[in-house]
Amino acid sequence: MAELLKSVLILSGTPEGQKAVERAFEARGFTPVGLNLNFRKNEQLPERPPLAILIKTENSTQQIEELLALITVHYPGINIPILALMASTPPLEEHPFDSVLIEPCHPEQIVLRTIGLIRLSQMEQEIGLRLQTLSEDFGIRHDRPEPSDSDPFNILFIGKASPEFMVIINALQRKNVRVVAAFTSFTAFDYLYEQTFDAVVMNGLVTMDSALSVTQTMRKNAKLYHVPALLLANQMNEQDQIAVYDAGMNDILDANAKLEDISARVLEQANFHRMHETLKHEFGMLGGDLCTDTATQLYNEAFFNAHLTRVFKFYDAQDMPVSLCLIRVSPKNPAKADMAIGSSYQQIGAMIKNLVRLQDITARLKPNLFAIAFPGQSAGQLQPVVDRIESILRCASLSDPLTGVALEIKLEVTMTTLNMRAIEASVA
Repeated sequence: MAELLKSVLILSGTPEGQKAVERAFEARGFTPVGLNLNFRKNEQLPERPPLAILIKTENSTQQIEELLALITVHYPGINIPILALMASTPPLEEHPFDSVLIEPCHPEQIVLRTIGLIRLSQMEQEIGLRLQTLSEDFGIRHDRPEPSDSDPFNILFIGKASPEFMVIINALQRKNVRVVAAFTSFTAFDYLYEQTFDAVVMNGLVTMDSALSVTQTMRKNAKLYHVPALLLANQMNEQDQIAVYDAGMNDILDANAKLEDISARVLEQANFHRMHETLKHEFGMLGGDLCTDTATQLYNEAFFNAHLTRVFKFYDAQDMPVSLCLIRVSPKNPAKADMAIGSSYQQIGAMIKNLVRLQDITARLKPNLFAIAFPGQSAGQLQPVVDRIESILRCASLSDPLTGVALEIKLEVTMTTLNMRAIEASVA
């Protein structure tokens, strides 16, 4: 079975003009495949489905829709997210794209949005498979909540109330956006820690030092890590742009751009973040007590075995791998083992879910045995993940919840790329 090739299909009228974007993808481990928008032969498409499609177009035309339909037919059963680079935002109901970025866009911004779209697509796919397992193996019907368009976005504005800043705030408020203004970084963090925001916009018209500092702090906080950060600035040189994206910003708003385009860029980021948070919430609702281990809130052995078989069949049909990580916990000194060591099992189990992606499947198979299934990735590709898991778990401070005494444990971590024989052995 082949390893998953992280390819991205880039469609443009001038493929030779996308070299900077291609280099940005390559720096993140992707293989960009560039094609002209006018191609019409299926054999020009990659043999394996790309993880995402990036399309550069002025607007959504019948030609574009026919092109995307051709690609969809070529990769049946695969939902490939589509990111469009456009001069302005089209009406939502009139385009076939999953997300739109308004140009000009920095290559790093394009790559970050593409990675986010891939993550959302994989989460959606995994939710669909888990719903099948719940229904067909456990008789549990889960109705997915309908998305709500009535709840206004919550946007935090940070910085001096300059005229340019206030114009944007007023424009967003007219679009039923709830705006909170913090004039200093100190008050900004009071708001960020106490409330939930869909995006943060920072004033960098005079200086961007404070904005970069706030963003860097957000990226070190688990709660704020994924909240989009946007910088309002005048024209910036390439070096300053690199510094902004290295700090963790998601977009740079040109203060001289059309007000409608600035508003659209803010709302696009906010909407994208809310979709991600909605999916995260939905993941946490699946299964209930019948399928989860009460102590750790991981899936239990029954659900994991049933679901792993379904996931493997789905990916095997696409000639893509699934890997299984087993984590066995035991007392460092068996002679001194007592009831307290059980609390370390629970503490480690509760930590595991936060170490992997939402679409990875985490379970507690035995009191001291945990499992993580990684869809679409081979054991070789996952070595950095294994190293991170081992490092964090080995450094974790575990203690007896009753006495506070430190618990000394040892870990055995193994990673395997599955085949059907391995699946049958794991569920036996």
